[in-house]
Amino acid sequence: MFIGLDFGTTNSALALAPADGPSRLVPVRHAAETLPTFRSILYFDDEERDTNGRPHAFAGPAAMDAYLERGAEGRLIQSVKSYLANPNFTSTTIFNSRFTLENLIGFVVARLIDATAQAGELTERMASGPVVVGRPARFVRNSLGTPDSEHDELAVSRLREALHGIRIPDVHFEFEPVAAAHAYEASLDRDELVLIGDFGGGTSDFCLLHVGPGLRTLKERGETIVGVSGVGLAGDAFDARLIEHCVAPRLGKGTNYKSGTKLLPVPSWPYDTMRRWHELSLINTRKTRRMLEEIARTAEAADEVEALLALIEEERGFALYRAVEAAKLGLSGADETRLRFTLGPVEIDAKVTRADFEQWIAPELAEISACVDKLLEETGTAPEKVDRVFLTGGSSFIPAVRNLFAARFGVEKLAGGGELTSVATGLALSARQRFGN
Repeated sequence: MFIGLDFGTTNSALALAPADGPSRLVPVRHAAETLPTFRSILYFDDEERDTNGRPHAFAGPAAMDAYLERGAEGRLIQSVKSYLANPNFTSTTIFNSRFTLENLIGFVVARLIDATAQAGELTERMASGPVVVGRPARFVRNSLGTPDSEHDELAVSRLREALHGIRIPDVHFEFEPVAAAHAYEASLDRDELVLIGDFGGGTSDFCLLHVGPGLRTLKERGETIVGVSGVGLAGDAFDARLIEHCVAPRLGKGTNYKSGTKLLPVPSWPYDTMRRWHELSLINTRKTRRMLEEIARTAEAADEVEALLALIEEERGFALYRAVEAAKLGLSGADETRLRFTLGPVEIDAKVTRADFEQWIAPELAEISACVDKLLEETGTAPEKVDRVFLTGGSSFIPAVRNLFAARFGVEKLAGGGELTSVATGLALSARQRFGN
């Protein structure tokens, strides 16, 4: 069996490919459920310790359960992949114990393996044989950053080190959009020139390559790749726009407070952090809480500032994410929806129209469009020469994203399928192609 590992910003997955035939996801178990993917999330509770006396790391659905049950008593960490290319984030202290970024990634992947019915066999195979692991076409320094080669290499080396730390020594990387191409190619009976668009949580990656039955025997796909590109925004950036327009104004953004005889604006930096909700735990400090408590005493919108304090102090970032994600998904199937979220005395119940949302994310759509145009220009490829456009990842469901590609290539060329799992299954097929006989 050949193993593919998709360690994602939001979700992670494992897949296996036999010597011949289709690959398959390795389902994960939680309570009475069987799930196709594993949430890339961690939760630490001061009351739960491992054999070394360090806080125990809950991961995936177990982390979500523990967080929802215990909330602010613990520490929630999400989107650790988005820090891989950031040299300023090396470690964090959780209940007086220091954990490196590599430790955190290792916890997610190790718990993912443990949650499968084949944990023992997988552990043995991954310790003794090759594992193909997905990586973006371009890593970025954070979810809103700019890619560059130096930080790209840093990210790859850190991810490799994290996997070595949990006894996965033989790691081989594959571009995530190329992996998605492997999954798409499995259904083809003729060769095609395909543009793959992979929309993750932190990056949107694109790969133009030749696929098809005539190319499946190649050990390496490098010669079939016409070009790759990527931009450091995707699902998290779209979420940020909903937070900016629907949530932040109801939590005191843009209001004032009194300091002596002066009227001052409420500082904007907590709201900037809130746009990347998984970073809220990093500002849950005594200094931040004391500042917001003092501001609330004289604020024009005291209830709203207190609600902001509750969001940070009670570690409600994940709950906010779920509300925002629900609204975003609602807009994929309807012209309008509501974003609902309650924080103490403040109840957010905002009507969101698809037209407004598309206007808010217009800058991100323009960056994605420019990235695709640059890829076509650099490779000398006219849109009409592209046989198919395969879109994968959660944000590929957003109508404005799909319309961007339909307008450029024609709606009849758009294809999809397995939007949340095609990278994982494609990685397993890539492993077979590289290491099979």
